[in-house]
Amino acid sequence: MARASQCVDASIMKTLMLLLSTVIVILGALLLFPNAAGQPVRIEILGWLFETRTGMFALLLCLLGLVYWLLHKLIFVSIHGPKQLWDNLRSGNSKRRETRLQEAVAIWVDEGSGCSAKQLKRSKGMIPSWLHASLGLWMSKPSSFKVDEQHDNPLHTALQARLATDAEHIELLSLSERQHYLDVWLGVHPAAPLALQRKAVLLGDLGEHTEQVALFEQLWVKHKDVSHIKADYAKALCQAAQQDPDQALTFLRKAQRLNGDNAQVCKALAIALAKAGDTKSAQRLLLDYLSQHDALDVAEVALKLGEKEALQWFKQVDKPVYLKTLAGSWLRVCLAHQAELSGLAEDGLQRLLDAQASPLLWQTRAAWYAEEQAWEKAVHCYAQAELCRA
Repeated sequence: MARASQCVDASIMKTLMLLLSTVIVILGALLLFPNAAGQPVRIEILGWLFETRTGMFALLLCLLGLVYWLLHKLIFVSIHGPKQLWDNLRSGNSKRRETRLQEAVAIWVDEGSGCSAKQLKRSKGMIPSWLHASLGLWMSKPSSFKVDEQHDNPLHTALQARLATDAEHIELLSLSERQHYLDVWLGVHPAAPLALQRKAVLLGDLGEHTEQVALFEQLWVKHKDVSHIKADYAKALCQAAQQDPDQALTFLRKAQRLNGDNAQVCKALAIALAKAGDTKSAQRLLLDYLSQHDALDVAEVALKLGEKEALQWFKQVDKPVYLKTLAGSWLRVCLAHQAELSGLAEDGLQRLLDAQASPLLWQTRAAWYAEEQAWEKAVHCYAQAELCRA
């Protein structure tokens, strides 16, 4: 577009220079031969008679040439002008398109997604020199990423760090190398969401879970489209709770709000609530989860927490909603057994074994036989559990 505009400008200048030269030559001739300007000029064609002086005739020819040029340009603009104007409005000049292209690449580098398609489309046809070095990085091996913070363009530096810490390369890096690349990336683009996410994952790998939680919180507050970090954020909160028991409930409640469907979060929060003396909240949390999920590991935690109040927990579980899943049914019969409702427990466990034999059900049956010191039956049930695993 810029080249075409330059060609049009050159053509206009040439035409104007030609007209100006012609006028100067005619005026010079009239000055040199003043008598010629007053001589009559007579033109007769197709019955028309045109008569004037030589000087006026020369000026008239110049005027006709100028009118012809103006009409020619007017017709050209009427045909090509709207398209050229639309192209200029849509694409902008070269400098603006280069800026848009740089913004598009920066968004991809910092956020790791295709949200820069609009800017990239507007910059179509513009490949500046700085992009050649960046494109070369896509064909490089991780070992060839040599960051030169003093001489490299900041975008080029960020791109090197982004590619070096991609999933396909990360296994080739040590923790210290990963940290170096991420620190360099954040040094040139401090607010890059993707760099902050990878930094948070690195902090988790280093065991610095409190700092990891703080970084995830920063991402969660400052950036809109970060729903994909929910699971990692919740996991970090659970790990931070283990490191800082005083803040465990605060961390785990936040994890539960973020990822309430996660069984590990549910179990960790229920155990923390029970340790804090809030058994009712722990019970409500576990039973609400089991009413919606068939999770045997959650049922095992509920059974352990309900040992001392087995009858009260059994009354809460003895409802149709829990009989729909294996986990709920198993918890019900185990609580009945602990509450010394032997007949109900025996019949319920046998129905479960008849419907769906599993290692946990056979282990439960074996544990009950062991309590009765029926060792042969207990060994047989343990053997059945091993067969189910196989």
